[in-house]
Amino acid sequence: MKTSNKFKYGLLGLILFLSGCEKFLEVGQPDNLIKDEFWQNRDQVQSSLNGLYTSLNSCLNLFQAWGDIRSSLYAPGSQASSTHTQFISHDIYTQNSLLNWSNIYRSIGWINAFIKNAPTALQNDPTFKEEELNGMLGEAHALRALYYFYLVRAFKEVPIIKDPYESDTQNLSVAASSENEVLDFIEEDLRIARDAVPETFLNNFHRFGRITRSAVAAIMADVKLWRNEYDACIDLCELLDATYESKLVEPSAWYTIFSPGNSPESIFEFQYTERGPSSPLYNWFVYHDGNSRDIYLANKANIDINAGEILYPPTGVLEHFSADTIRLKNYSAFTFSGAANGFKQAYEVYKFLGQAPYQRSYRNQSDRVAHYIFYRYREIMFMKAEAYAMKEEYEQAEAIINIIRQHCDLPDLAPGEAGQGVDFFTWLLMEREFELGFEGKEWFAAVRISRRPGYENVLIEKAATNHSMGRSYQVIRARLLDKESWFLPYYRTEVERNPLLQQKDFYKNK
Repeated sequence: MKTSNKFKYGLLGLILFLSGCEKFLEVGQPDNLIKDEFWQNRDQVQSSLNGLYTSLNSCLNLFQAWGDIRSSLYAPGSQASSTHTQFISHDIYTQNSLLNWSNIYRSIGWINAFIKNAPTALQNDPTFKEEELNGMLGEAHALRALYYFYLVRAFKEVPIIKDPYESDTQNLSVAASSENEVLDFIEEDLRIARDAVPETFLNNFHRFGRITRSAVAAIMADVKLWRNEYDACIDLCELLDATYESKLVEPSAWYTIFSPGNSPESIFEFQYTERGPSSPLYNWFVYHDGNSRDIYLANKANIDINAGEILYPPTGVLEHFSADTIRLKNYSAFTFSGAANGFKQAYEVYKFLGQAPYQRSYRNQSDRVAHYIFYRYREIMFMKAEAYAMKEEYEQAEAIINIIRQHCDLPDLAPGEAGQGVDFFTWLLMEREFELGFEGKEWFAAVRISRRPGYENVLIEKAATNHSMGRSYQVIRARLLDKESWFLPYYRTEVERNPLLQQKDFYKNK
């Protein structure tokens, strides 16, 4: 694993000085920062912690690509390059730059430096209390767990780096650890975080934008579901029920989830302000006024209720005009766009772009504050429904889905309507996509379900049906028959630099 000499003191993450809650994401970079001059007081530790959060922004493009764009809802936009279309068409080559995890491991390196060095400030600043330091360290452990959880879901086996880079003599070549070893490491970090982080923050900006005990529980529930530990997942979801089940946004207020964001059902989302990093959501999904800035769009064939072949046709849905999902394309996915480069027709994803629902009222192009949602309560509910269904408790699972539907102003499922086994999980993925579409994790959900014995075809059928780039069903199916294709190859440059990182057999000829 190649690391720049700028890591010499393990402090790159600590040059992101910030001050005050209103400047939480405003970044400055002082020169000549050295280790002996840092970690002197609480303010320096707080500013470096803020920097750990800020560094998430540089990783969102990868999170979106790894976790979502291979799902059946995506179509390439006019600005999509081959790096994006390879993902959408399930034909990924090892030189694809979206495989480059350097930003992820750079951020992990900063977290490692924080965990090692932040306690030094206790000795230098008598006003800095141990309880507060422990809370900050808990946040860092949870952030590290989140990074590794994205890595392990995307690549399956990845290197575990626990220590900061502090010397030119350190060996930077690290072999990939097994999936279970990585997941064990993630759970260890989350256990540390759970016992240390605050229940909440009084300031709303911090309440939704920093790691709280609820955010730790959400990540942990996700990990348990990935590991097929269904009872443990349900227990964690029930902890979140106690806080959030009374806070679900009502149908008439659905758009507040996205604009202005930080809705009552939000658990953790990356915060954007007028100053600081820019949200990538607008440029990913917008297509209007003839000015195409879109990289990704919505696959028209798989979201259009009126299409000849429809993915999901709930009875009577057109009478329900306040759904907070892309089930009603004219409210969450506006504006037919002529597909570029011969691709099929597509829609822009309006729920991230506008200021209000039920009309075309876009955010100003200079308005960069569309938050990136990592977890909101409805995803927790879908996790819980999935866990119950794997226990063959389908009635419980349908009851949870119906609560979500009621808050979308949609009719309940009739008892048994979603079926059982493969039929149920096919339905569940559709329910997830139409509620959580384009929020970053639907490919991960499909992989998670389809890795279980007997469910392999759930992912393949979804991916191969109505492909947005016109690839035939047979072609996509053939590309996905080997489960190793569901995980990503290592970036070719990374393999060349790290002799202990061996390319996966499935990708050795690519």
